[in-house]
Amino acid sequence: MDLSPSNIVAYLVERGVVPPTSAAALVVNPSIRRNRNFKILRPNHPGYFVKQAKEEDGAKTLRREALCYWRAHDDLRLAPLAQLMPRFVDYDEANGVLVVELAGESETLHQHFLRDRAFTPEIGILLADGLAVYQSEHGRRLRGEVDDETFPGTLPWIFTAADEPEWFRGWFGEAGSELLTWLCGHPEFLATIRRVAGRWRRDTLVHGDLKWDNCLLVREGEGRHSLRFVDWELADVGDARWDIGGVIQAFLVSWSSWSAYGVSLDAVQPAIEGFWRRTVETRAIPRDQVRALLEQCIECAGLRMAQSALEAVYGAAEVHPSALETAQLALRMVASPNSAIADQLGLLEGDLWTTPSANELPADAGRYAAVP
Repeated sequence: MDLSPSNIVAYLVERGVVPPTSAAALVVNPSIRRNRNFKILRPNHPGYFVKQAKEEDGAKTLRREALCYWRAHDDLRLAPLAQLMPRFVDYDEANGVLVVELAGESETLHQHFLRDRAFTPEIGILLADGLAVYQSEHGRRLRGEVDDETFPGTLPWIFTAADEPEWFRGWFGEAGSELLTWLCGHPEFLATIRRVAGRWRRDTLVHGDLKWDNCLLVREGEGRHSLRFVDWELADVGDARWDIGGVIQAFLVSWSSWSAYGVSLDAVQPAIEGFWRRTVETRAIPRDQVRALLEQCIECAGLRMAQSALEAVYGAAEVHPSALETAQLALRMVASPNSAIADQLGLLEGDLWTTPSANELPADAGRYAAVP
C-alpha cells in the first residue's frame, strides 16, 4: 500500500493512530523525497510525522529507526535517550510505515541559522550533551538487545566509495564519480581514509547523519531550549569520533555556505568552542588525550565534509562550484588538522586543551567518561 494525501487519513484511522471522529479535522502536508513523508497537523493536539519507505533498502533502515524509537520509549532505563528522540507512535512493518509525534514549538538548526546567521555557545553545549547521552551506556543498552542484522556495524559509505569507485559511479552518477576521483587523487585524502578506518571502533551507538536538518531545537519556555535528533535510519554501532566530527563539520558547512554573503567564522566559532569544551568536560577526557582526540575528530570532520560535497552532486550532470569548494575545505582539514584547529575552529592553545580541575567541573562531569 502506497500512502498518499488521499488515503493517509483512512490509513491512520485503520491503524488506530487517530479516532474516526477527528479525521475530518486533520491537515496533511506531504513531502516526497527519499521516502514518502507526511506531516499530520491536529487542532489542539500534537501532530504526527509519517514516513514510508519507497524501496527495499529504505524499508530496512526505516525498521532500524523504528526500533531506536520504540526501544528508547519502551524501556524506562532509557528515559534520557527517549528525551532526545521523537515520541514513538506506530510502526507498520508490512507496509514500511513509521509514525512519530511532531515536536512542539521547534525549528531545525538549519532554520535557526538561516534566521540568526549565527550559533551561540548554548547550541554547542546542547549538542555535546546530546551526543554524550546516546554514546553512553544508554546507547549501548539500546543496541545491545537488538540483532546484529539491524545494527551491522558497517563503516560509513565514503570508505566503501573510495575502495569501489565503479560501485559509487553507478550509485551517484558521473558528477559524483568525477568529484570522488578528484578527491582520491590527493594522497592525504586516501591516507586519512586508511588511518580512520584502521582505528575505527565499534563500541557505541552513532547517529550517522548529524546534519542540521536532523537536529531540532525545541522551545521549552522561559527562554530554555532542548534538542531532538531525528532520522535515525543510519544509526549503527560505530565510533564516537565520527559523530563528534560530524557536528564540527556541520558548523563549518553553515559558515562556508554563507561566507560569500558576509558571514564570518565568528558566527560559528563560539558554538564550536562551547561544543568542544562541554565534550571534554562531560566525558572527563584525560589531559594528555585531549589534543590527540581533537585531531582525530577533525580528521573525521574532514571526511564527513567530503561526504557532504559528494552528496551535493548526487545525480547531477556536473560538479557544482559550491560542492568543489566544500571538497577543497575537506582536503584542507584532512591534510592539516592542526591548521584547521586554529584557523577554522578557533580552538587555540590554552584551557580548551585540558580537562578542568575537579572543582571547576560541572556536577555531571564524567558521567559519560567511557566514550570515546
